[in-house]
Amino acid sequence: MQSTEEGLQEVDVLVQTYKHSCCWFFGPFYHLVRVFHPDYLKPLLMASGRNKTTQNRRHDCTISKSHTDFLSLHLEANITVKDELIYGHLRPWLGNSLLISSGEEWSRKRRLLTPAFHFDILKNYILTFNSSTNTMHNKWQRLVAEGTTNIEMFDHVTLMTLDSLLKCAFSYQSNCQESTSEYVSAIVELSDLVIDRRLRILHHWDWIYWKTQQGQRFKQALSVVHRFTRDVVQKRRALIDQQGETETQTSLKTAPQRNKDFVDIILTSKDEDGQGLTDDEIQAEANTFMFAGHDTTASAICWTLYNLARHTHYQETCRQEVMELMQGRDGHEIEWEDLSSLPFTTMCIKESLRLHSPVQAVTRKYTQDMMLPGDLTVPEGVICLVSLYGTHHNPEVWTKPHEFDPLRFERTNTQSRFSHGFIPFSSGP
Repeated sequence: MQSTEEGLQEVDVLVQTYKHSCCWFFGPFYHLVRVFHPDYLKPLLMASGRNKTTQNRRHDCTISKSHTDFLSLHLEANITVKDELIYGHLRPWLGNSLLISSGEEWSRKRRLLTPAFHFDILKNYILTFNSSTNTMHNKWQRLVAEGTTNIEMFDHVTLMTLDSLLKCAFSYQSNCQESTSEYVSAIVELSDLVIDRRLRILHHWDWIYWKTQQGQRFKQALSVVHRFTRDVVQKRRALIDQQGETETQTSLKTAPQRNKDFVDIILTSKDEDGQGLTDDEIQAEANTFMFAGHDTTASAICWTLYNLARHTHYQETCRQEVMELMQGRDGHEIEWEDLSSLPFTTMCIKESLRLHSPVQAVTRKYTQDMMLPGDLTVPEGVICLVSLYGTHHNPEVWTKPHEFDPLRFERTNTQSRFSHGFIPFSSGP
């Protein structure tokens, strides 16, 4: 199991050989089912928990669609469990956050975090994205003027996405694109160390890992990240407490929405019992937001630019689409409403997400046997590795799957597609 180009080519061979799924043995330690066809991964990712009792409850009362959707998710979460093979190594960093938790705990946190991703909140982040991107562009222009003819783009784009997330999550101006930041360096190191640990089988056991050089580096970087997040949350909590709950609610409603950040919103979110998240829970979610948001986004952006550079006619079509959109404007800022006016650029982004999925696979375990097509059963407790890369490159799902073809995502071409044939960000709980 290699985190390399050769490793991905091995997945290609698996998909062409087995078409939908196979059993896979990682020495004597882990037994997995690998799945790479929509008909097989859909029941796993969208595990139905509707038993007889649930059906009776539905007939006995009237519930809205949103309630129905939540009930389904709630029951799915009780069946679906995050396994320790992939997610356990993240626990020291991310705690028992939404990414790692299961069951009722997952459902509650999912409800409390939903307001942070409302369109009205996201709209105001466009200004932040523009600002961070302009900083990166200015840096590139300086490098060109100094005679630089090529750059390692992933490093630059990663700093840009971290810069954006720090502004959106914490209202923190890190200036990390222009100068070194201890916090940003620690996040990058933790991300690398998590991948490194996953590929070293003996490092899967804590009592070995924490004695190694990598384990010591992980602890040092972890202390930097946790100290930063803890300070932000505690200072913001103290500020809200000083203002008083009534005054806080009033000011949050009347203040310009751009002043709301991720921490503000989750600090003031309450469940149906009036309970919010604890400081430790908020720190875990904020750490997850930074980890899950920066690397995947940087990957998506870089691969999109790479694919456009390799296909100059598509790049020119995207450029013309943007030029026409911005024609006659005084400024050069993309606005929220503009995003729906870039259909071809959107198709190119989606095709790049298909071809180069930022996340290659997700893993799950189940609290009951799971039935798959062809009278196959995934036994209770077995780890399922749902291969997003394998599904996106499956010739039974996609014609010429290794070719970059944005027109796959034209509206007329998407109607006949498998519902779970394109899942770059996974699906279900």
